[in-house]
Amino acid sequence: MKLENRVALVFGGASGLGRASAEACAEEGASIVVADLSEVGTTDVVSGIQARGGTAIGITTDITDESAVRRTVQSTVRELGKIDILVTSAGGPTGSDASAWHAAIDLYLKGPFYACKYAVDEMERTGGGVIVNIASLAGVTGGISSSVDATGYPCAKHGVIGLTRTIALAYAAKNIRANAVCPGYIRTAMTKHLYETPDGGQNLITEKLRVPMGRWGEAHEIGRVVAFLASDDASYITGQPIIVDGGFMAR
Repeated sequence: MKLENRVALVFGGASGLGRASAEACAEEGASIVVADLSEVGTTDVVSGIQARGGTAIGITTDITDESAVRRTVQSTVRELGKIDILVTSAGGPTGSDASAWHAAIDLYLKGPFYACKYAVDEMERTGGGVIVNIASLAGVTGGISSSVDATGYPCAKHGVIGLTRTIALAYAAKNIRANAVCPGYIRTAMTKHLYETPDGGQNLITEKLRVPMGRWGEAHEIGRVVAFLASDDASYITGQPIIVDGGFMAR
């Protein structure tokens, strides 16, 4: 139970990689706050953690709303006393019109910034903590986009890595670590259109992308990395983009 007696606030924890991160941290003994726009999804994750003997509460919130993020941090501290771990994993569609770039920046960069901004204050108050931001391979490479309007996602993910590294440098002496996880091709609701094909997306993985491990990643494989980074096993790791991609970037 490497995270026993710690409190983890997980933005985007109702589904996908956020849910996997919340569940993995709960398995290691952390008390979980699931913060998500989906009330139904939040309730489902909280109920599942509680059914397995863990401690969890849910807060319906919008990470793109700075005031809502601040209230979520305040509620976490009020209910559970502190924040030891912050995970930002909120995601979803941002459209494809001229406003899509701004929507992606709001969701994937401004949101994590708001969460870090208010959580860091609480971590300083209690003597330290850990931030894990979910970035992407698109944060360490150029993204393949059909137009300039569609570049918001990779721009935001590059920004998240920059945010993470800068926080790591600024707060290292205050016992606050910050790292980013950069997933490759993982089975989630956001990638369904890629793997819900007659071959289960296998041709994409093995022939087009040539992922060395020859398979899709699973959400729980990201969750376990998040839990590791949140634990004392990663006590000397900070400011790093941790790539989890089945070897894709090694080619």
